[in-house]
Amino acid sequence: MEPFPFTDAEWAAVGDAALPVVNATLADDAVLRASHCVGLLDVLARLRARYGDHPILLETEADFAEDEAERHALYHQAVRIAVTHQLPTLTIRLSLAQLLLDLGRRDAALDELLACESEVCEGDESERAKWADLVAQSRSRPARAAGQTR
Repeated sequence: MEPFPFTDAEWAAVGDAALPVVNATLADDAVLRASHCVGLLDVLARLRARYGDHPILLETEADFAEDEAERHALYHQAVRIAVTHQLPTLTIRLSLAQLLLDLGRRDAALDELLACESEVCEGDESERAKWADLVAQSRSRPARAAGQTR
């Protein structure tokens, strides 16, 4: 499995399909977002038919899934396939760690981040900063509420 087997045109189609989803999300229009998601999922399905369950496609689908359980499953599947084929997992694990933190699962998030620590130096500046920020968040503990005792 190649790290990025898609042509420029194929990946541009993903971007073209994703942009209206992002715009609808920013406009807080759930109906329009759902409508545009159908187009994005169709583009991803065509690429999956050609390239199989490639981690990048699974990650992209997870990035746009609304259901947390579905996102979690897709990210895990993407990580598993990437590891099996010795492909990078950094961006997948960053997204998965953020999801886990959002779900209050700090220890699981930290496990994902530590699993990709060796890849951080290969990431760009924003990925390195995101990794460091997520590690800090996963290691921090919420402040105790007033009146709470040990």
